[in-house]
Amino acid sequence: MFRVAKCSDLIRMEQLWLHAVANSHPSLPRQFWLNHLDEFRNDCRRSSQCLVFTSRHSAVAEAFITLLDRRKIAHLCVSPLFTGRGIGTRLIAGVSRGKPQLQAQVFRENLRTRYFLQRHGFIETRRIYNAEYGQHQIQMSCDRVTP
Repeated sequence: MFRVAKCSDLIRMEQLWLHAVANSHPSLPRQFWLNHLDEFRNDCRRSSQCLVFTSRHSAVAEAFITLLDRRKIAHLCVSPLFTGRGIGTRLIAGVSRGKPQLQAQVFRENLRTRYFLQRHGFIETRRIYNAEYGQHQIQMSCDRVTP
């Protein structure tokens, strides 16, 4: 089931986010991401839209997507138990309705997310070196999301 996120989802969203970023960025230690947890929380608080996916057997969030400024994907995380089932695709479709463009930023080493976004019509528009992360941050844009 897909629904708008609630305040009670935040702890589970933090867990999903921490697992996703720690596994998608092998060059950065887990503590690095723990130090950025407040930034994640702030993104969630100021998001213009946040959708979660729950399985039919539980109300616990197993995936989520957050948008900032109505078009920038800030976070897209899917539990490992639910990857490969089209949930990320449906989350993108859910937030893209009525929007002429979506944007995302991905770090160079996060190949899985980069390829996922490319399969959905996102193209690289810019690369910026981020010294704190020690790698390029790739800005991607999509004028029409492909389901």
